[in-house]
Amino acid sequence: MRNRSILTFLKIIILLSPIPFGCVGSIFAPLFYMIILLFSLIALRRVEDRSPFLYEKKVRLLFYAFVGFLVLQLIPLPFFLLKILSPTTAHSLGQFKEQVPGFHPISMVPFETLVFTCKFLVFALFFRVLIDIKFEKKEIFSIGKTLVFAAALQSIFGLLKYLQGNRFFFLFFYEIDKTGKFLTGTFGNPGHFAFYLEMILPLALAFFFFKLRFFEGGKSLRAKFLSALEENKSTAAYFLITILLGCGIILSGSRAGIMTMIFSFMIFGQFSFYLKRSRAVRKKLKLFFIIIAAAAIFLGVQNTVDKFLSTKIENSGRFLRWPTTFDMVRDFPLFGSGFGTYRYAYFLYDIDEGGKWSTHAHSDYLEAAAEGGIIGSLLLLSLLAVLVYSIVKMWMSRKHPEVKIMGIGIITGIFAAALHSIFDFSLHIPANALAFTLILVIGIKLTTYKREFNE
Repeated sequence: MRNRSILTFLKIIILLSPIPFGCVGSIFAPLFYMIILLFSLIALRRVEDRSPFLYEKKVRLLFYAFVGFLVLQLIPLPFFLLKILSPTTAHSLGQFKEQVPGFHPISMVPFETLVFTCKFLVFALFFRVLIDIKFEKKEIFSIGKTLVFAAALQSIFGLLKYLQGNRFFFLFFYEIDKTGKFLTGTFGNPGHFAFYLEMILPLALAFFFFKLRFFEGGKSLRAKFLSALEENKSTAAYFLITILLGCGIILSGSRAGIMTMIFSFMIFGQFSFYLKRSRAVRKKLKLFFIIIAAAAIFLGVQNTVDKFLSTKIENSGRFLRWPTTFDMVRDFPLFGSGFGTYRYAYFLYDIDEGGKWSTHAHSDYLEAAAEGGIIGSLLLLSLLAVLVYSIVKMWMSRKHPEVKIMGIGIITGIFAAALHSIFDFSLHIPANALAFTLILVIGIKLTTYKREFNE
């Protein structure tokens, strides 16, 4: 395979990205982005030609518009103009500085917005390079399999810690969960761990259906399962991994994660029912999804229920921050406080949360609205929405069984990320951002494989 070295490098990144803390921290985060940038620059040599996909021109236009908006947030403006465009920023500067500066950007902390811009551009280059490399179908599948394998390792590690009662992060001896009740994998945070598994679980389920030759006719579902087990032992492995990831999400105790997993099963099931028109098979599929959900819930129901019941809404971080974040959106309506500046803008509101620094809004959507205002958040969300819509449209036009079933896994994984992001800031975790980007890449590569899509 001509891309073997690139694929090997990429697989190593996928496996190591959750270690440690999802690559969060003063050391690990910069190192992670440097590695992604290095990979992208090396992979550029493999790019032979641009690979078009549906609505590519619109995606490119929105990308340039969003980058332009980030530049606008960073350009030093005359103070009189800053008062017009972002009066709250101008007012805040007047409070904190004895002498009002002659020029200042819209961003309250330009360095943080610059850091955000660099991170965004690194992922954009990474995405574009992978889209333009001519991967064979087997190579595309290998990227997805590596994601599934990495998620399985995370679940196994989390379960080992859970069973041994080990509250300390391996190698670093850092205490993450004082109770030891919930799975965190190597992320350290149960919610971010659950988010990682949620995106990849539908992919594992899709691989199981693919190995099962689910959409091929001529055999009953039971005959297909037995035949697949005889021909390929990986069929059972993908089924067990699906159960393992489901258990990992339940045992993480993440309320948003559990709800997202349930809805993901429903989405995956509905797509499968739609594509498989046999009434008898649809009934068996419903039973299949019920068994998976029941098995995972049975193993983790006690700790999860305890967490649901013990939560006091008035003391929950997100329910304290959301009203204040809405105030921030109101005070920075058009251009926001600057992408990457949430924790500094939030500090202006002087909300006491036990002396802890409030770094995120516990909602990617609200945080984007506060940092980018109406214009910036709409540009960012429109960019992602058009990209996802293009994947769905291209998938709907394909007839090949492999593309159909794997597309269900991709679309469901994207749905899981979109839903959970309402309640958390997991896409700010580098390992989760990497997994989400790769799922988008796999979706585009599969749906455009040996097909030409033009606007």
